[in-house]
Amino acid sequence: MAGFRAVIFDMDGVLADSEPLYLQGINEVLKDFGLAITEEDHNELLGAAVGPTWDFVFEKYSPPAPYDECVARYDQTMVRLLSRPRDPLPGVRELLSELTRRGVPRALASSSWPNWVKALLESTGLDGCFDVTVSSTAVENGKPAPDIFLSTAKALHVEPAQCIVLEDSRTGVLASKAAGMYTIQVRAASTALPPLPEADLVLERLSDFPLSLLD
Repeated sequence: MAGFRAVIFDMDGVLADSEPLYLQGINEVLKDFGLAITEEDHNELLGAAVGPTWDFVFEKYSPPAPYDECVARYDQTMVRLLSRPRDPLPGVRELLSELTRRGVPRALASSSWPNWVKALLESTGLDGCFDVTVSSTAVENGKPAPDIFLSTAKALHVEPAQCIVLEDSRTGVLASKAAGMYTIQVRAASTALPPLPEADLVLERLSDFPLSLLD
């Protein structure tokens, strides 16, 4: 299984323990209507793009406001929340540094919007660490469709089968496997799921990343 040529990172739950911010962001929008989604419902949305997330919220909770207005307020809220300084998860800086030293292409592929990605990378001090950044707005179909990972591999000029993907959510793992990529589930975040059978490898932290896969 050695000889992979590029590593693609998911953002939330892989680079930083930021998944809980999305539950907070949704509920900040909904609180004006006396509504709040449950943590259980939010766990079902881990890794989902903005559209499917708010489709779910409107179908189950029916906030008495225009859809576009809620999404716009959510956008503003998430930029504010993701801009707060925070540390990356254990092993993230060290792995990125080692990949850079080895000349291994590094990419970020996230279901978040571009301005959210920018906010989190700046707040964690990880801006400039990736050769390529692709968000859900750049592809037609979000995770679990493979589009975002295939687009990222193309931007890296690396075949999908030569890419390793680091993911935390089942949605992301399924998307990566559908793209034909070697998929590692990372369980370092507070929202970590039980080990997923679809993943090729499960790590508790990125400091355990097997560099032998790149030899």
